[in-house]
Amino acid sequence: MKAMTITISRQYGSGGRAIAQQLSKDLAIPCYDNEVISKAAKENDIGMWEFTLAENMRFSDFIYALSDISPSCEVQPLTYGERIFKAQSQALLELAEQGPAVFLGRCGNYVLRDRPDCIHLFICGSAQARIRRAVEVYGLKEKDAAREIQRIDKLRASYYSTNTGHRWGYGETYDLIINTDQIGVEGAVKLIKEYMALRG
Repeated sequence: MKAMTITISRQYGSGGRAIAQQLSKDLAIPCYDNEVISKAAKENDIGMWEFTLAENMRFSDFIYALSDISPSCEVQPLTYGERIFKAQSQALLELAEQGPAVFLGRCGNYVLRDRPDCIHLFICGSAQARIRRAVEVYGLKEKDAAREIQRIDKLRASYYSTNTGHRWGYGETYDLIINTDQIGVEGAVKLIKEYMALRG
């Protein structure tokens, strides 16, 4: 089976990170998550805290808080949020040029949409299953897990739609959408590898 670059978007608590890590191990290819941000921050002199802030505020609040648009300019410069997304995307593209890899989040399916050697995945699950996973894996209390699932999913959806113009989690931008409720992480990894074999 030929190794390919894989992008993974995921709902909070669906097992997407564990799937990414297992695919990286099984296929002997790198898995990039925070590394993408670190590389972008280093090369663009943007602090890690600024990336974190951009991804953990509602985007409208972030734009008002950190925008450097000047209304007196005929040509508007990039907002702070746009500069961060551009830097992050450039880092992701450069890493993809180095060879097959697994990219977790960061709008990877959009950034790498023109590359024919990529498989784009969305990992999801029911609220009940994701709450159980958040309790078991992340150690959250059940009531806190329910709130965290809603909060993180809203942030990810907002960040994705603002930067890509597409709807987060909808089929037209992914090759496979996998619900892990019944098959779990191991089943999802097996399914993905079978799909890769079909792709050749």
